Amino acid sequence: MPTLGETLAGRRRSGKGSLLAYLMGGTLPRERYLEAVDRLTAIGVTGLEVGFPFSDPIAEGPVIQRAATEALSRGFHWADLLDLVPETSRRLPTAVMTYLNVFEHRGIGPSLTEIGAQGVSAVIVPDLPVEEADVFRNERGRTGVDTVLLASPGAPPTRVKQIARRTEGFLYLVSRYGTTGVTNEKALDPSRPTPELSGILKEVRTTRPRLPVLVGFGVSRPEDVRRYRTLGADGVVVGSAFQALLGPGGSLKPLEDLAGDLVHALEVSDG
Repeated sequence: MPTLGETLAGRRRSGKGSLLAYLMGGTLPRERYLEAVDRLTAIGVTGLEVGFPFSDPIAEGPVIQRAATEALSRGFHWADLLDLVPETSRRLPTAVMTYLNVFEHRGIGPSLTEIGAQGVSAVIVPDLPVEEADVFRNERGRTGVDTVLLASPGAPPTRVKQIARRTEGFLYLVSRYGTTGVTNEKALDPSRPTPELSGILKEVRTTRPRLPVLVGFGVSRPEDVRRYRTLGADGVVVGSAFQALLGPGGSLKPLEDLAGDLVHALEVSDG
């Protein structure tokens, strides 16, 4: 299967938008988790972020914070991640999203080697600053794992350019000031060309014209998808909205319905 970066780049070249779905590992039994991934794959989701729980998820809102706490209480360990991701990566191009302490505790090189060997093609580390990214990026040739960097709305142009040059696979554009999920935090209105988002996209396109850019944090509705596509993003990342619909024994139909609506919104905006 192509890597996540290759998949996103191919869709960008063909003018198609992308939907990357985040699901926290360990909040569902393994087979139930894979059933959810199967449903997302059938609907047309582009790729998967497998969240690995951390006790202090500083970028996350209440939904994913609760999911991390639940996964930790269930005893979801690194070995469980390594058991899960070979199966997810057979279904969808897979990234792992977790925090810097996790990698430093296990060793950055060994950690990337382990997940790369199990089919993971990217890592997303929200608290990894661009100045310290080379310790991850230097492992790419050996492990095949891209290091995806995040750009925040307040980043000045020089920093955006630095992030765009160093990110691998795609650039994760944070849509607002605050944490993930649907909250009362200030969301930047993508229906208007705000200096923050439009300025970041302009700098990225100037620096690396072919680099896919996906918008995340607070994306939960078809209108969000259409607006960000209109603004010029290549797609979206949806996490809390999906995670909130999952339960150990609950129906997966709400997850399917939301994913279907978001994929349809991508197709409409592509057309």
